Amino acid sequence: MSIKVELSEILAMHAPLDEKCLEAMRGSVELLRVPKRSILMRQGEVCRYFYFNRSGITRVVHDSDGIEDTICFGTGGDVFTSLQSYYEGAPSIFSLTTVTESEVWTLSYEEMDRLSERFPSLVLWMRNLLLGQVITFERRYLFFGKNDAETRYINFINQRNSLLRDIPVKYVAQYLKIAPEYLSRIRRRIAGK
Repeated sequence: MSIKVELSEILAMHAPLDEKCLEAMRGSVELLRVPKRSILMRQGEVCRYFYFNRSGITRVVHDSDGIEDTICFGTGGDVFTSLQSYYEGAPSIFSLTTVTESEVWTLSYEEMDRLSERFPSLVLWMRNLLLGQVITFERRYLFFGKNDAETRYINFINQRNSLLRDIPVKYVAQYLKIAPEYLSRIRRRIAGK
């Protein structure tokens, strides 16, 4: 069973929030228990929520003409939404799916906006969250631009080894942008060293 991260811990990762704000957040979220392989946010539809991952593994996916691309994996403590939907009211360009059984808090955009008006510290929290996500995508760009497939896999297992037993190989291969068969050869080669 995966580690459960409490809402206050998730919020504290991005900026300190006072107790009144934390209480308001706790009163505004809904905890969902989500089976594995469920879609929380669907590409092509307008998203209306922030998702706070309490436990389990999720993945952000983009589908292009029936070909899936796993953009990233999330675990307890991660926050997801569609920035296109939140900022522009436009359909999401990604889907958010569960890889394992998960627990996720949801908070509607409308409630986030109401809370942000009441608690300016939540605006700082949002800024820090978004900056962290942009930095993550910048690092991902470098990760793929400078490394060969074997190095990408080694870096992945060094950073996310605890996830490997729960994530199907095809999703890891999608994330690494290689064919599953090639990933299998890399894994055999590494195991033989």
